[in-house]
Amino acid sequence: MELTDSGPPNLVFVGGTGRSGTHILAELLGHHPRYHAVPIECRFHTNPQGFPDLLAGRATKEEFLRKLRRFWWHRIKAGEFMPEVLPRLQMGREISGIIRIMQRERFDASVERFDAAYDADPVAACRQLFLDLLGPDADAAGRPGLVEMSSDSVAEGPTLLRVFPEAKLIHTVRDGRDAGASKVSLRQKPEHPHDGAEGVGWWEQRVRRIDEAVRQMPPGKVLLVGLDELVNDDREAGYRAILRFLEIEDAPAMRGFFDTEMSADDAHLGRWREGLPEAEQELVRRRYEEALDSLEADGVHCATLLRRVYERDGG
Repeated sequence: MELTDSGPPNLVFVGGTGRSGTHILAELLGHHPRYHAVPIECRFHTNPQGFPDLLAGRATKEEFLRKLRRFWWHRIKAGEFMPEVLPRLQMGREISGIIRIMQRERFDASVERFDAAYDADPVAACRQLFLDLLGPDADAAGRPGLVEMSSDSVAEGPTLLRVFPEAKLIHTVRDGRDAGASKVSLRQKPEHPHDGAEGVGWWEQRVRRIDEAVRQMPPGKVLLVGLDELVNDDREAGYRAILRFLEIEDAPAMRGFFDTEMSADDAHLGRWREGLPEAEQELVRRRYEEALDSLEADGVHCATLLRRVYERDGG
């Protein structure tokens, strides 16, 4: 695939706090004839010891390559047993990582080219590695553009724009109570939130980290999309905003996916209340109001949208 500075962007990064709609939005864009949506979170360009740490000198090339060849190639969920033979014996687990989308030979050849080129021009080598790994599938699908959905993409947007200045980014945000509750339900690490109130705190921290990154990026490079509005009563305005931002026309397949697969029920709006007695609901509600007040006071870029959704739903 080729990346150009003119016309609709051929590279779009979708990110958010996690549990915020990044996957469904990337899938929506993947139904447009312009874009191939990478079906996994690749992570090597956003996560610790990935491109940001590598290019900032916080990780060595050797550390990056070790994690790329092991963890990002075949990722094991936190807390799961990881014997050496697991890549060969899946033991009923779902395969995760880059192994899902390419053969090892192609992966190894791309990594070897990166290793040889990195010392001479680190930024160019990172750019080429990303395109070597992910571009061929877009080419095979006949799509000039690529959509990638790692959660930390917007939080690491300044580094991504350094490597891919022609790219655009979409920040998906949702009610922090729902995002936090979803994280609690999938709790994978000891530091992950235990309950709804902690979930709101986890969500707020990540929103603030994203906001710090957005402030460093040029105007017009990041679009804020509220999942709650996109699947509810402001659907058409949100959909049209995405088309305008990416400078693309509506397409039947994309419109069809939007109409049939993106609804309030599909997005599990209000899931944070499930199973909680009224007293605990009130505790989470108060914690969320405190978070919104604090985000608004600090001028966080998504605070107005979040407040609008909160008030529309009656808290």
